[in-house]
Amino acid sequence: MRRSGSAVWQLVWLGGEPDPRVLQLGFTLLLVVEACLRVLGGVPLSEGRQVPAAIAAATLLAAAVWWVPSPRRRAAITVIAILDIAILGLALLSSEDGGLGLLVVLPALWLGRRYGERGAVLAVGASLALVTVPGLVVHGGEGAAATYLAMMPLIAGVSAVAISAGLDVARSAQARAERGECELARALETIRAQQHTSQAIFDAAGVGLMLLDRDGHLVAMNERYGDFVSLSLPEGRGLTWPGDTFAADGVTLLRADDVPSARAARGEQFDDFRMWSGADPRTRRAVSVSARHAEGEDGGFIGAALAGTDITDLMQALAVKDQFVALVSHELRTPLTSIVGYVSILLEDEDLPAHVIKQLAVVARNTERLQRLVADLLQEQQPGGAMPVERTRTDLGAIVRECVQTAGTAAERAGVELSLRSPSALWVDADAHRFAQVVDNLVSNAIKYSLRGGRVDVELRARATEVELVVADDGIGISEVDREELFTRFFRAQDAHDRAIQGIGLGLSITKSIVESHGGRIEVDSEIGRGSEFRVVLPVQIARLAS
Repeated sequence: MRRSGSAVWQLVWLGGEPDPRVLQLGFTLLLVVEACLRVLGGVPLSEGRQVPAAIAAATLLAAAVWWVPSPRRRAAITVIAILDIAILGLALLSSEDGGLGLLVVLPALWLGRRYGERGAVLAVGASLALVTVPGLVVHGGEGAAATYLAMMPLIAGVSAVAISAGLDVARSAQARAERGECELARALETIRAQQHTSQAIFDAAGVGLMLLDRDGHLVAMNERYGDFVSLSLPEGRGLTWPGDTFAADGVTLLRADDVPSARAARGEQFDDFRMWSGADPRTRRAVSVSARHAEGEDGGFIGAALAGTDITDLMQALAVKDQFVALVSHELRTPLTSIVGYVSILLEDEDLPAHVIKQLAVVARNTERLQRLVADLLQEQQPGGAMPVERTRTDLGAIVRECVQTAGTAAERAGVELSLRSPSALWVDADAHRFAQVVDNLVSNAIKYSLRGGRVDVELRARATEVELVVADDGIGISEVDREELFTRFFRAQDAHDRAIQGIGLGLSITKSIVESHGGRIEVDSEIGRGSEFRVVLPVQIARLAS
């Protein structure tokens, strides 16, 4: 509500203190209006001239108040209210009082507003002394006039109490509102402080962070993630994805729908999505991105969060490692080929002693093993790591027996009992050389990770359309954490390091590649201190089974 006029504003008491000049002027005008309405209604003014006298007194009082100095006006309102009650008492001495008695409400309201309950007592006392008693003396104690006069103190008291109670309620509400404003201000300040703190944490995070809303629009992004984006979308190129964003090989340009933010906006969740940001080899960065989506109470998609980690050093180190392994493998092939050739020539010499031939056979066998390892290292450097297989009619039973027999010497040295259960012949279409690698790797691992006095059981089973190879031991077992990385290239379990067990961490990776190249799968069950069981399942067409 706008304050259109000071007098109206003060009269309705919506704020500030009421101006006594305005209050008295209003009271006087109401007396004049009442007198005018009485004359217009054909009711003559009393012969005693009480009403005109009351109007004159009210007018003089209004004029006097107007000249009261401003600092004293608020204190003068009490005197003015009592004098106005006296003026009403004078007017009510008339035989035709009309509705003048109702005006006692005005000074009673002023007193109630200023003094509260004490003002109500004052209004009742003044009305009784200045209106009721003189009126009863003049008009007598009987009839309607007496009842009317007796009601004046009650009306004045109720009016004063009402305004006092209303003001108390209003003040209480105002106090609550002010407290609410203070609490709201403190809450807003707390929220702003939390926002600043959250933003500081957001910006100080060691990884790049991006937040998306339910429509896939950007909500927030810290500086680290912004650096990755600026490499993919250089300034002046606009915000059109994918920009200069490449797959993990650093060559294949990602499509707009394949960049992490687009996938996350569709509700996808993923870990360690590797990509390259930037086209310049000198400044580009490798990034590993993970995404998680947020759900509302109804389970619906409401946004996503992406975390990007700079893995440039890791990717470069892996590239250097791959180059080194490839280089070493190639450099080993030539001398190994020479060794195999000369050993083959020596073995053809029938004049050699038997013990020399036996020793040369060991050299030949281990050289062949080294050649396979080098070939596998080279194969592991190929994208996808898939092993090429050449399927021929193969007796898996004979292969398993030969591998177990060959591993017998190592088992004997380790003090491990080695047993085999297998059909005498199991003919399938498979790569004999590669399947022998699988058996060798699994059996040799089982022996290496078994304790002295332990046991390794090898079993080859056949079903209608599957062949299952099971290699079980009661050795040291594999932890749940290590099982997740078990088939990763060059991974070695912590126990292997602690026990100084030899190996380079390629055996199980190669085994998995061979099995998958046959369309099969490899599974493992293990528990620390209880041993491990590896199961290889190959979907094959069995040609002949003999027990």
